[in-house]
Amino acid sequence: MFPSYLEEDVTFLDTATYIDPRSKGYAGALFDGRYVYFVPCNNGTPSGQVLRYDTRQDFLSAYSWLLYDTTHVHPNSKGFINGSFDGRFLYFVPYYNGKHHGQVTCYDTREEFTDVYSWTVFDTTQLHPHSKGFIGSVYDGRYVYFVPYQLDFQTAHGQVTRYDTRGDFTNLYSWEVYNTTYIHRQSKGFHAGVYDGRYVYLVPYISAFNPLTHHGQVTRYDTQGGFTEDYSWEVYDTTKVHENSKGFIGAVFDGRYIYFVPYHNGISRQGQFTRYDTQSQFTEKHSWEVYDTTQIHPNSRGFFGGIFDGRYIYFVPHCRAQNVYHGQITRYDTQGEFTNPTSWKIYDTTSLNENNKGFIGGAFDGQFIYLAPYETEANKHTGQVLRLNVNATAAIWE
Repeated sequence: MFPSYLEEDVTFLDTATYIDPRSKGYAGALFDGRYVYFVPCNNGTPSGQVLRYDTRQDFLSAYSWLLYDTTHVHPNSKGFINGSFDGRFLYFVPYYNGKHHGQVTCYDTREEFTDVYSWTVFDTTQLHPHSKGFIGSVYDGRYVYFVPYQLDFQTAHGQVTRYDTRGDFTNLYSWEVYNTTYIHRQSKGFHAGVYDGRYVYLVPYISAFNPLTHHGQVTRYDTQGGFTEDYSWEVYDTTKVHENSKGFIGAVFDGRYIYFVPYHNGISRQGQFTRYDTQSQFTEKHSWEVYDTTQIHPNSRGFFGGIFDGRYIYFVPHCRAQNVYHGQITRYDTQGEFTNPTSWKIYDTTSLNENNKGFIGGAFDGQFIYLAPYETEANKHTGQVLRLNVNATAAIWE
């Protein structure tokens, strides 16, 4: 048993200290119905150290945690950001392993976690040299869409790569590609995506790096249309709603609305949430609205994704200014009015410990939210996993 850190129903564990010094620098988490998997990105160098927690066991016990290094499967299988679960397989999304890459790494959750034969890899650059440098993926019930971000640190791209989960993972014919710049030249440089039951939405972040250009070009695919057909795709620029509605990281669907999570608007880290009503026309301005959470607290900005528990959305705190990482979870009550400040609450995880900050994404297991630890300051990677009971007393929420 490790030292317990508890305030109400908020707990944290420094896995780099108490599990393994390599278990840090995670970018997202996945839940398969029992286990939470923390997605390895960079622990000082690009990492393949997948960390798994058994939610049926004590959060603070060493026996509840396992570590597996995906470079045992392939030396280039490392440097991931987020992933998808299709009901059996986990897909770790390739971003940067020393260079931007397309080495998708797949784990069969019916097999032993630490057995190399439970894991498979497929290099998407076999399909197209630009099928690499993804951030996040979307599962629509059959296909997994890998969301395009960068070809290198100076080049954004729009090469969406799709895998048919009914096909053989390592068979080229199970995969196809579509370049979203075919429908709009600025439709590229996305940061994750979301599925609403029919459409897949790609989240706009940066469309160019010289000069640096944050954008709001939401690109949507109709899953009832042909993947490689231009007519299946459409675009809406959220800067038509508000000039600062751009530079998002991640999105959340609550059953009706999609919330585009604000990170940087080209001037500063921001809190300008942009919401789309999926029951209204995608390209009509009245279907969209904005709310700036810096109205409730000046530090409620610079988020990296969000997590929905069925009523509340928890926006994951990452960085509110250059090298200023934070722990300001901002929670929205979907039963309240979007633009009413009383619908929003905050909880600062650094109130427990100063290193509870700089998270990238997370997962929900039905009772607890787990925030994935990445950095507490530039190049200072952390393994401090934070767990929040969604039934925690209201006293922690300001």
